[in-house]
Amino acid sequence: MLEYQIFFDYFPMILLGFWLTLKIVICAIALGIPLGLILALGRRSNFILISFFATSFIELFRNTPFIIQVFLFYYVLPFYGLRLPAEYVGILALAAFGSAYFAEIIRAGIDSIPRGQLESARAIGMTDWQSMKNIILPQTLSIVLPPLTNQTLTLIKESAILSTITVHELTMTGLMVQGETFRPFEVFIMVALLYWALNETIATIMRRFEKNINKSRKTMPTDSSVILKQSENTR
Repeated sequence: MLEYQIFFDYFPMILLGFWLTLKIVICAIALGIPLGLILALGRRSNFILISFFATSFIELFRNTPFIIQVFLFYYVLPFYGLRLPAEYVGILALAAFGSAYFAEIIRAGIDSIPRGQLESARAIGMTDWQSMKNIILPQTLSIVLPPLTNQTLTLIKESAILSTITVHELTMTGLMVQGETFRPFEVFIMVALLYWALNETIATIMRRFEKNINKSRKTMPTDSSVILKQSENTR
C-alpha cells in the first residue's frame, strides 16, 4: 500500500532538488549549444589544427561514458588548482558532454544544405562567416531543431548522474528521502513524475516552436538566388 503522507511531507524537499536540476540543465544548455556551434564550425574548418582539435574534443566526449567524464572533472581539476563547487563541476561536465552531440547535430544540419548556396554566396563577395550567418544557419535551424530537442531531453536525464559527485539535484534528493523513509516506491514516483513533467513541457514547447518555424518557412522564398539577393540587400 502507498503511504500518501510521504507525498505531502517530502514533496517540498523533492522540489528543491528539482529546482537545482532545472538550474544546472539550463546553464549547461546555455553553454553547450554555443560551444557546439563553435565545434561544428571548427570541425568543418580548412585549418588542419582547428579541425583536429574540434574533432578530437567531439570524439572524446562522444565515445566515453558520461559518468567517467564527471569523475574526471570532479577529481582531476583540483590537481590543477581549480576547485569548484560540485554544482559548477556538474554544469561544466554536462555542457562539455552535450556540446559534442550538439556539434554533430549542427554539422549534419549545415552539410544538408546544398553546397551551391555557399558557393553562390562567395561568388557575390560574401565572406565565409557572412554566408554562414545569412544563408546557411537560418535554413539549418528547422532541420536541427528536432534532434537538438532530443539531445536536450537526454541531458536532463543524464543530469541524474551528477548525484554521484554529491550534487543535491533531483535524483540525489530522492535518494536522501528514500534513506530517511525506506519507501523507495513513493519517493521515486515523485522523482519520475517531475522528470517526465519537465521533459514533456520542453518537448511540447519545442514542437510548437518547430511548427511556427515551418509555417514561416512556407511564406519565405526557398530559391537560393532569391535568398542570396535578399541577404545582399541587407548587408
